[in-house]
Amino acid sequence: MSVTERGQLDSLNNVTLSSKVKGFTTILSIVPEGTMVEKGEVVCELDSSLLVDKEKQQQIQVTQTEAELKQAEENVEIQKTQNESDTSAAELALVLAKLDLEKFLKGESQRDLNVKEGAITKAREDLQRAEETFEFSKRIAKKGYKSQNDVEADRINVVKAEIDLEIAKEDLKVEKDYVQTRKHKELEADVDEKKRNLDRVIRQGIATQAQFDARLKASQLTYEVEKSELERIREQILACKLIAPQNGQVVYANQDSGRRSSGEDVIEEGTEVRERQSIIQLPDFSQMKVDARIHESKISMINQGLPVDIRVDAFPEQLYRGVVDQVSSVPISSNWMRPDLKEYKATIRILPDNGDITKLKPGLTAEIEIRVDQRPDILQVPVQSVITIGEQRYMFILMPGGTSERREVKIGQASDTMIEILSGIKVGEEVILNPRTHFADELIDLEEQLAMEKKKQAEKQGPGSGDAKPAGPAAGKAGGEKPRGESAEKKKPASGNAGSMLQRLDKNSDGKVSKDEAPERMQERFDELDANKDGFLDAGELSKLRGPGGGAGGSGGARPGGEKRP
Repeated sequence: MSVTERGQLDSLNNVTLSSKVKGFTTILSIVPEGTMVEKGEVVCELDSSLLVDKEKQQQIQVTQTEAELKQAEENVEIQKTQNESDTSAAELALVLAKLDLEKFLKGESQRDLNVKEGAITKAREDLQRAEETFEFSKRIAKKGYKSQNDVEADRINVVKAEIDLEIAKEDLKVEKDYVQTRKHKELEADVDEKKRNLDRVIRQGIATQAQFDARLKASQLTYEVEKSELERIREQILACKLIAPQNGQVVYANQDSGRRSSGEDVIEEGTEVRERQSIIQLPDFSQMKVDARIHESKISMINQGLPVDIRVDAFPEQLYRGVVDQVSSVPISSNWMRPDLKEYKATIRILPDNGDITKLKPGLTAEIEIRVDQRPDILQVPVQSVITIGEQRYMFILMPGGTSERREVKIGQASDTMIEILSGIKVGEEVILNPRTHFADELIDLEEQLAMEKKKQAEKQGPGSGDAKPAGPAAGKAGGEKPRGESAEKKKPASGNAGSMLQRLDKNSDGKVSKDEAPERMQERFDELDANKDGFLDAGELSKLRGPGGGAGGSGGARPGGEKRP
């Protein structure tokens, strides 16, 4: 069992070289089309003059940002040492403030109090001595040994000594109550201030350090961005030279089966190309494939790995072997002229161990035969020998003596040329091809007979059967639309017309009508009439085509046998 299709050859490993330059650029040089090149050769060169200018400007930017980065790194180190110095100075000031407070509490405070108390003791001694002198002066003055002036002077000394004693006492009080308290608080406040100053210096150092670190990171990012841009520009300059990644023949990318739009520039020197535009294709002729399209009615039979026989039209004497390499899971985009056509792309890999594949070229047409099933002892006949009437299949057998016999058969799988017979005939019997050509009247009568039988069966079921309706060819239209009193004789031709229409339209005598064989007006309703969606119309489906007058579609005229159409 096989499926036959046609397709085009192409390289299995087809490398496309595209422009990787941003925006637009111009082709300066390109190797001639058809040239055989080796891997590593320059096959096309694009204009890089603007990129070279950009590279110079960008190099200046990179140099400037590199200098700023180094300065930022030095500033970070300088700030670190500055923070250490400021912190050490603040810590020393705090230690000295604590020492001053300790010195005051454990030394200076008591020393100053002792000085004041000593002054009081001295003033008290001076007062006592002055009083004794004054008393002595008064006694001897009475005896006439001292004058009154001397006595008065001694009295004044007593008063002065009393005043000095009071002053000394006040000094001690002031020292205790005010001077000592104030100095104590001042020294404690100085210690607290030095603590706060140390914390402030540490925080300021951290903040300033963070600023310099942030500037350093910004400088690093700026440098990296500018350097990355410089590298990108240099990569763009390198991309202006297209290098062959493999051995192959140069094919310009503007060759698209002749469907290039008139406004699109061809690939040649001086042509402006955009980014990602294909410029050159390098097919590898050592590995070839066939791209074919499989109709949706056959796609279920095609699987990856199936063997394929390939014949190239240019070398018909050579048979190539292949294998189904890939089958698309979605249909190819519909043709606007035939939107109902569903085809799937299949890739056939040509095996290198048979035939000389080096002479094969992309674009050559080939016929492929996919062997979908291989079973021994299968009874099969040409598809032209089987006809379909309704849901039954029939064949005509050539009997001894030159007579023919019609038989109902059951079919299995089918290819484009052969169909499997499960029952109905035997091996060795001769079958008649194109039976509709040889037994047109008999087949028309058979269609009418089957249609009437199905109609009667539907009438026996009655209207209450719900979805029961005539199932035979033309029976659906013959029943239910005509008046009940109309004779069966006038209903017959509907089925007969369908049979004669099938005979008239079936140009290749395969027992069915394809869309290409159908008239233009019938093609408009082809999908609607194709009830089983097999891409063909049989007699039963043709019977549903009715003209404006209620009869079967198609032109009038006499059917075989002389009976006129209604």
